[in-house]
Amino acid sequence: MIRYFLQALVSLVYVEKLRSSPRPRKPYRINSIWKFLNQEANLLIFAGIMLILRVEPLFHRCREEEVGCEMYWMARQAASLSRDAQVLRLLFALISLCAANFAVFKFYGHQSHQQKSESIRILSAVSWLLIAAIMLHSVFTSLANDSFRANFTAQLVLGASGICGFVAWREKNSAICAHFALMPVYLLFGDGLTPALISFIALSVCISRFVPKDVLPSVIALLIPFGFYYLGHSPVISSIPWHAAFVGIPGGAALRILPALFVLFHLNFSSISSIFMIPPCSWTVTETLVLMTIRAMFSCLAASIHRRHLMVWKIFAPKFIFECILTISFIFSANLLSIYRRFIGGENEVGREKTQ
Repeated sequence: MIRYFLQALVSLVYVEKLRSSPRPRKPYRINSIWKFLNQEANLLIFAGIMLILRVEPLFHRCREEEVGCEMYWMARQAASLSRDAQVLRLLFALISLCAANFAVFKFYGHQSHQQKSESIRILSAVSWLLIAAIMLHSVFTSLANDSFRANFTAQLVLGASGICGFVAWREKNSAICAHFALMPVYLLFGDGLTPALISFIALSVCISRFVPKDVLPSVIALLIPFGFYYLGHSPVISSIPWHAAFVGIPGGAALRILPALFVLFHLNFSSISSIFMIPPCSWTVTETLVLMTIRAMFSCLAASIHRRHLMVWKIFAPKFIFECILTISFIFSANLLSIYRRFIGGENEVGREKTQ
């Protein structure tokens, strides 16, 4: 249902863009019609958004209350423990990571039509090594069952991606910095959900470029629950991804807060990543928060109305819990980002103005 609302809203945005753009003159020609439909690459971005939204059933995992639900081949391979399915997951994950890495350095490697700096070239070479380390971690985890080497490669990816992200931040290239910050996230989600994660990130980038500011809160409020289901989650206690707590951390580690943060980040990635779609100094955060609070309130009402229902602790109460978790994580992430933009980001802007 959420997917259909998103498709309808994005379609209305595209129609409104066509209405506000100048119409081609007669006689109509193919080139003039194409320029009319694809002004500022609107048609290509719209087609990409609709394509990613339409492939959501490929990653959808059936829940217990969904009667007659059948998973597609991709979802069955992601949940299978056979050796053939594990090899296929590694192959799809490798293709997705290579495509994402190539696209980031192709479109965001240089700014303002300038040549790539030496640091960006080095980061481009290091990124392929990090992808190889991520794939080695998947091999050690799923095929070899070697927890020591899997933890070592995860810690290596975490440290190297942090250093590379800091270098990209010093180069004032936020896209490449975010790309390296997402490297440990690929480890948390595993090889089975890596294609879904990369496609969801691409969907978020396309929506942030395509949707105007006045419609963006409604789209983000729908995108957050859509991403929750798109990334393989379900509003059921038994579906919590506990495996994320042991990525790069031994099972007997004394530190408990870090595994808990990994699990929460896995669950709330859609709400945390949506913060970066919001432009600074706007009411988009407040409007989005109001819409998400309304959703949580109606979920609370549904749980209270069905408090005598047989499945209240199976369906309605967990649904309310996960809605509240998504809303709270959105509020917490929005506050952190606003503090960063106010104190750190503002200093960077002042420094840029002085240098100019």
